[in-house]
Amino acid sequence: MWLVEAAGLRIVFDPLLGRDHHGGVFEVVPRRTIDARALRPDFVFVSHRHPDHFDVPSLARLIAIDRESVIVTPDPLIAWAARELGARTVQVVPAGQKIALDGVAVITTPSLAADEWGAMVATADGVVWNQVDTVFADAGQVRRVVAGCLAELGAEALALALVRWQPMLEVAAQLGQKTGFPYREYAALLAEVVATGARAVVPGAAGEAYTAGWSAMNQWVFPVGERRFLRDLAAMSPATRGLPCRVGGRYRVRGGEVSFETGGGAGIVEVTDAREPRAYAPIELPPVRDPGLEDVDEGRMRAEVEAWVRGPLARGLAGVCRAGRFVLEVRFVAATDVFTLAVDGGEARVSRGFDDDWDGLNVIAGSQLWQVLQARRHWGDVLLAGALRAVSRAYEVADGRLRARPLGEIFLYHGLGYEAAVERAVRAAVQAWMDMS
Repeated sequence: MWLVEAAGLRIVFDPLLGRDHHGGVFEVVPRRTIDARALRPDFVFVSHRHPDHFDVPSLARLIAIDRESVIVTPDPLIAWAARELGARTVQVVPAGQKIALDGVAVITTPSLAADEWGAMVATADGVVWNQVDTVFADAGQVRRVVAGCLAELGAEALALALVRWQPMLEVAAQLGQKTGFPYREYAALLAEVVATGARAVVPGAAGEAYTAGWSAMNQWVFPVGERRFLRDLAAMSPATRGLPCRVGGRYRVRGGEVSFETGGGAGIVEVTDAREPRAYAPIELPPVRDPGLEDVDEGRMRAEVEAWVRGPLARGLAGVCRAGRFVLEVRFVAATDVFTLAVDGGEARVSRGFDDDWDGLNVIAGSQLWQVLQARRHWGDVLLAGALRAVSRAYEVADGRLRARPLGEIFLYHGLGYEAAVERAVRAAVQAWMDMS
């Protein structure tokens, strides 16, 4: 979350006012409190629908404080939510569009991810680029984006870039992928940072850690610390000034030069706990354990999950696969249910038990799966928490060759699609907020 003050305007990027996100899987690091009323945004830019950027309660609070704040987003789902929550002006803006404000110009910058952008903000004092979570093809694309935007803005160089820098291993362990240090990915990120040509750079993303229930994942997901990144950036590009990312800090741009103040956010944000809970040590992956739900009977959850397995999941697999065996292990607090879904000729047969000749194996915490089915969560919450593990060995042998079958590791998505689950969860969260209001 960033607040930009320029030419008398206040722009908030990706408001996250609370302590956690992704249904309590992650918390903001360092812990802090924010005075929402002190933000007073004229514009709220929401870059994409990931819950650490699009947080329904946070957006709802800002809209309730001032319905005249203009909401800007590339995503129709976010736009729908903002309108439902009472925003009077909502603009859906694609990547590559210039927005002219009073004394401020904003260009939305492209990402390889759908319905996502960064934003380049320009005034007479300089140009700042908030990449957010933008995914680039390579450093060459970064140089082309920067050159095109600067030409459009009539500027010569970037003063400050808030960059993507952490080669996060968000799902590597969960999907049986490589969990060692991602040399190639990190090298690519460093090259992309240098390619911005910015006078100063701030590692502006990945300010999160797993909460207590999922804290073992802190050893797997964050391979690079800020200190290491700034050291590596200095070695790779001595002319680039690397600045730390500090909650409550202020980065002031004047005449194209950048100054940094640690206490610039006084009165808006206060750090309450500066401890660092993340430490990369990818040795022991914790097993899948179900945290359970105090307000829902486990027997009820087991019955409803089984009905979904025998119904939508079985039909979905039969619709995309001619033949195969898929094992699903659903771990609840007091019991574990194991199902084998055998697909043959467009029909799926569901039985109890573990077929060791499986083509796909998924293991999931039962209460988390039930919450996804109830639109209380979506698949991203469960996968990122480490509460869903998946591996595939689906292939076919034909014409003297072995070919992998493109079913994906997580066959659960064939019973409820990922994006469909996200949309259901967002709509439910919006409705829940409106019911409380």
